[in-house]
Amino acid sequence: MKQQDDSVKDSVITDTTILSSDSDTRINEYDASDNSDSINFSLKKSETSSGKELLYILKNTGPVLITFLFQYLIQIMIPIYFEGKLGTISLSACSLAITSFYLSGPAFFNGFATSLDTLCSAAFGAGNYTKVGLYYQRCSLILLFASVPMMTFWFFPRPILRMMTDDVQLIDLCEKYLSYMPLAAPAIAIFECSKRFLQSQNKFSAPTRINIVALPLSLVLNALLFPKLRFQGPPIVFVITYWFMCISLILYIFFVDGYQCWNTNISVKNLFSNWAIFYKLGVPGVLMVLSEAFAFQVITIMSTRFGTKALAAQSVVSTLASFAFQFPFAVGICCTTRIANIIGSQSSDYKVAMHIIIRVAGLLSVVNFCWMYLFRYQLASLFTQDPALINEICHLLLIVGFNQFLDCFNVICAAVLRGQGRQKLGSLLSLFSYYIIGAPLEILLGFYFKMKVFGLWLGLALAVSFLTISEVTVVLNSDWLSIIRRCSKLT
Repeated sequence: MKQQDDSVKDSVITDTTILSSDSDTRINEYDASDNSDSINFSLKKSETSSGKELLYILKNTGPVLITFLFQYLIQIMIPIYFEGKLGTISLSACSLAITSFYLSGPAFFNGFATSLDTLCSAAFGAGNYTKVGLYYQRCSLILLFASVPMMTFWFFPRPILRMMTDDVQLIDLCEKYLSYMPLAAPAIAIFECSKRFLQSQNKFSAPTRINIVALPLSLVLNALLFPKLRFQGPPIVFVITYWFMCISLILYIFFVDGYQCWNTNISVKNLFSNWAIFYKLGVPGVLMVLSEAFAFQVITIMSTRFGTKALAAQSVVSTLASFAFQFPFAVGICCTTRIANIIGSQSSDYKVAMHIIIRVAGLLSVVNFCWMYLFRYQLASLFTQDPALINEICHLLLIVGFNQFLDCFNVICAAVLRGQGRQKLGSLLSLFSYYIIGAPLEILLGFYFKMKVFGLWLGLALAVSFLTISEVTVVLNSDWLSIIRRCSKLT
């Protein structure tokens, strides 16, 4: 590893010392009673501008978007493409296996790793660089332990799969696919933590560069191995590809960039202490991710009750909705890092940053709605030439476009809440909106009022409306001084 900077070497790694680059904002050791008012400090004057904040988002959104899209292709689209060549049963088994794997593995890793979005980014903003590395090491270790029960399910999925289908051949193939996933779990966990570790330092492009190499690697390996291994080829290639991504990112951190925040004072005591904060932030993060993922899966499941045409239309609009989601999601990741950096540095820059973030969310909302509404007939024609199905898709895109208009604010405000370390509040709002408001409305509108798939999406849109209004209200009325005081105890 390269030699760390002197400022990094001098960083203190104890959990109770608060470091800051400005002596005027240095904070005393905190008391466990959480008496925030006893901590006296003044915020740094704002040194940013609207132009700088907008440039930060524009500059970093691209790499994040590419990284996420390429991971989606490697994890889902490429395996489905190759397995589809073997016929309907193989395609169905692959789809079921990937869905089961994602919801029980990567979704959990992604949700729990949001704790690093808060902790690492805030520590970096505070100038406590080795603390960034310590948080990264602890979270990686926690996720490695957490992957053990997941592996048990992937090795023995048959009891759960039997609850989903009675098709023995489908279960056998799905079980075979999932049996390879335990080999990928450590690589996925470490890659996700490493990605957050770099993003907290505002190094967004490194995972993108690695994924640019990993994507063609996955395609080439599948092309070479699929003719011989058939159904087992894509899951084996998936494992190889993720280990390539994981090892490459670790080597990048050690030998290229990111090593400045590595914690060299590694000990068993340091690694296994103070895990509570990760559960406090990570578990609500998991609930936020899974609640939204299940909410969309429920619509597809219920759509099967309305016939083949309705299910086909739902498949098309859900694909377009997933595509539209990528843009606010990428912006949201950048916003999380920026807000947490500002909070860690105890700066009043948050005022300017939030001014730009809300306006970017508004712009994305309008753009997503407009392309779905204005080009709905052209979009439907890309998927089918059946006039009846095209009309059904266009009808659904009206409400789906409205849902995306609202969802942009939801996604970006949820990202701000993660940056503030308020995952618990975000998860409660999400669960209440999707399952106390959304699910009953979907059933009522879709089945009782016979609005079918349109009613399902309308119910979801009403739930997202409540969620968006709640999150925007909470974010705009944030007690930033209290948030910064609370965060100062962690960094």
